[in-house]
Amino acid sequence: MAPLPRDDPRLQRDHRAVLPEQTAAGPVPGAVRGHREGRRRRGRDPCSRAGAAGYSGAVRDARYYLFLVLANAFWAGNFVVGGLIADSVSPLFLTTVRWVLATVPLFVLAAFVEKPDWKAVFAEWRLHVLLSCLGLIGYALFTYLALAHTSSVSASLLNSVGPALIAVVAVLVARERLTGTAVLGLALSLLGAVIVLVRFDGGGVGLDLGIGTLFMLVAVSVFVVYTVLGRFLTSPPVSATAVQALFASAVLVPATLVLGAPGPADGITWLGVVYIGIFPSALSYLMWNLAVRGIGAARAGVYLNLVPFFTAIIGLFIGDPITGIQVLGGMLIVAGVVITSRRPKAAGTPPAPSGSPG
Repeated sequence: MAPLPRDDPRLQRDHRAVLPEQTAAGPVPGAVRGHREGRRRRGRDPCSRAGAAGYSGAVRDARYYLFLVLANAFWAGNFVVGGLIADSVSPLFLTTVRWVLATVPLFVLAAFVEKPDWKAVFAEWRLHVLLSCLGLIGYALFTYLALAHTSSVSASLLNSVGPALIAVVAVLVARERLTGTAVLGLALSLLGAVIVLVRFDGGGVGLDLGIGTLFMLVAVSVFVVYTVLGRFLTSPPVSATAVQALFASAVLVPATLVLGAPGPADGITWLGVVYIGIFPSALSYLMWNLAVRGIGAARAGVYLNLVPFFTAIIGLFIGDPITGIQVLGGMLIVAGVVITSRRPKAAGTPPAPSGSPG
């Protein structure tokens, strides 16, 4: 039977007859098209599901990258704010208040994000106590001592050598072979650190090996040991930091009361102390670990190089100038860290960095 012409009245009266619709794949009967539209409306169409999944995945990744940027900006603020209030509050008092303020938020964040087995976490209390004394007390204390004697930009640049040293020490501890790439990255980072320390005095050139620089080098060394030992923990990172903050507070509060460390004398300084206790100590940990879970430690680790960048930018706004020597040294340090942190594809994704870069 021959098909009816399109202008046939019988075709127009028959509500069941639907004209075919041309698609990229050829003519699709209206009934099939209607069936597909129904599936789309009910959310069962594979094409629509794939598109929605891709869109939601992109939004989710963008959120993780925002978390990384904010976490490193808050850590950079620790250097800047710490340097601003270093003359108004003792490093011991600042370290004490930082971890006292951060302890409760860290426990809440750990319970919300990681839902840990607290009994298993506290079962590692000996290692937590050691790591608390190293990373939370020692690293923070020497960093604030350094900020009282050197600029926040120089301190953050020297601090950036830490990841390269951590990678090398971790290789040595694990008895793995030190690759040529790791050696190159370490050499670049150390060269950058030396350049950051270069000072032009009159007609001569020397290295700034003042007390502030020495304090920062001690802080970096302590942080390296803390991070390498932290790899032996089985506790989730935020939960481990919460327990370590609790132990640090238990040590620092009596020490501060006995030694009589002077605290802030005005409201502005107190705001700086509160900022350090909440943003770089609690919120940065939350955002960092959420991002690591979402996109992996390998992709997140590169963002640690934003700390000296943000420190320099914030410093410019508050009148802390940055020199060409610092820019050159910082570029070499960042390049060295990126090279040293690279892993062979077969090695898989490395664990998230332990501790705090700020």
